Amino acid sequence: MRRIPKPLETTRRFSTGTRRQGFSTPWLAILLGLGVLSFFWFLSSLGPKKVDYSEIIVEEELSEEVKQLQSQSLELEAQFEEIVALREPQFKDLELLRRALELQSQYVDRLPAYSAEAAQREKNLNGRYDEYASQVLIEDSLNFERTARNLEEEGSFEAASRALVEALRLQKEINVEYPLSSAANPNRSTRLLRESRFLAAEPLARESSALEKTADLLIESEDWEGAELALVQAIQLQDRLNREFRGTKHDNVPRFEQLSTQLVAIRSGQSQAEIVRMANRADALQVEGETLEAAHMYQEVARLQRKLNETYPKSPYASSERVADFERKSQTSQSFDLGLEIEANHDRLRELLASRRTYEAAEVIVELRRGIQHLREVFPRSSLNNPQLELKVRYLNLIQTDLDFIQDRIYNALLPIPGVSDWQMTRTETSQALYSLIMGGNPSRNVGDLCPVDSVSWKDAKEFCERLGWIMGTEVRLPTEDEFRQALGRLRYVVLEAHVWGAADDKLAPQVVASKKALNNGFQDLLGNVSEWLESVDRFETEDAHHIGGHVQDRLDVLFSVPKRSTPRAGRSRLIGFRVVVKNTSAQIDS
Repeated sequence: MRRIPKPLETTRRFSTGTRRQGFSTPWLAILLGLGVLSFFWFLSSLGPKKVDYSEIIVEEELSEEVKQLQSQSLELEAQFEEIVALREPQFKDLELLRRALELQSQYVDRLPAYSAEAAQREKNLNGRYDEYASQVLIEDSLNFERTARNLEEEGSFEAASRALVEALRLQKEINVEYPLSSAANPNRSTRLLRESRFLAAEPLARESSALEKTADLLIESEDWEGAELALVQAIQLQDRLNREFRGTKHDNVPRFEQLSTQLVAIRSGQSQAEIVRMANRADALQVEGETLEAAHMYQEVARLQRKLNETYPKSPYASSERVADFERKSQTSQSFDLGLEIEANHDRLRELLASRRTYEAAEVIVELRRGIQHLREVFPRSSLNNPQLELKVRYLNLIQTDLDFIQDRIYNALLPIPGVSDWQMTRTETSQALYSLIMGGNPSRNVGDLCPVDSVSWKDAKEFCERLGWIMGTEVRLPTEDEFRQALGRLRYVVLEAHVWGAADDKLAPQVVASKKALNNGFQDLLGNVSEWLESVDRFETEDAHHIGGHVQDRLDVLFSVPKRSTPRAGRSRLIGFRVVVKNTSAQIDS
């Protein structure tokens, strides 16, 4: 049966006695708790404590044999110190230091307890021995490295690589055998290894590069067989570099792929050379007017190109676009005579329209349409197919019954521009009726056939000019600012209220064209009513376009200043319209 500790028995006796004397229960509980805490504190004081082994005093007497080990070690170290004081120690002198280290190690092992002082001396001896023992090795290693640098400068890369390998061997020996020496340097080992591999790879890389240049020269002289042989050798060397010298700058997979592609190019070079020769001959035949012979040769060139594409799909000369180009040239040559006929009919059409012979022009339109359709169906790849001409002919065919009527309206509306001989300007702004007849629609917000067309962009106005030019057989465009001002003339002594629609008329929307008096030069509504788009001169396509003359909501003083404003080319406004200028047919230069 476990014995109850004395402190606990005393507490119990004390508690019983106190109860007899009238102590209360809470005080008994407090005293009991203090007793338990004191018991546990006593137990914890008996537990393990941290021991400082460096302060252990060895009370056991060392034997004379053990003491002799340290004494001999100290004596050998002293002998070595005497040598160091007199001269540089030689390799045989290190035997003293090695023997002192060996004896100190035996002394430490035979101590009955750990001694920090003895262990530190053993460590110091070990470090000194490694330092002195590695001196010869590090000097030899550095000499080998210096030799390698000299050999590298002379271009002897293989010999330089061997010298670096020897320097690396000695450095590795130092790192393993004498790790406490200051000469121990794993980073130097890594660097020497990397540099030795680089020098070993450099001759191979240079030889591969020289072979590539040789192949290029042979290609220029069209020695395809020699070029292929040289390039194959260059590829083999690069493959070896990639396999044996990974991690160096000579490990170059993209170059290997590039050389492989170039090899394919060489193998397909003979076919490419033949294609180029035949294509040049076909071009010459085309220039000489031998169009059918040129067409046949272009077809043969296209066949050779397709064969090259199939045989050498990775060749830089492989190109489906070139096949399409040769076929286009072939069809262009075959359709050359038909293209000349279409061009002649087109010139004839412009002459007839310019001379107002609209009935004859209608017959030419039919012939043109037939020829264009035949060209497109039989020779779809011919470069003589002209989508813009086809659009023009289709439009004229659609509107051919109105050609005479439109021309009469335009010619009746034209007036000469003072000081300008080659161009005439329409007397009034373009009406909605005329715009609808030519364009097939009316964008105006203020609807009225005799009112000026509004809400039309600068681009819309240019398209109108193009179509009207087709109908007239001559050039039609928007007026320039100079032409507009020349037509306007001088405004001094002009009573504007009689000639312009402005804010003074209390009209918010544009009015019927020519409903007020003409100005001195015969033009109407140059000011007010709607502002008019101008031809863009010396302006980039991304810049806004100008319009001039003011509109119905401008005050008279503003109109008198002939306001010029800017708006985006695709912008629309119910207060902007336009009029056109037409080139005199007598001064026309065929476009």
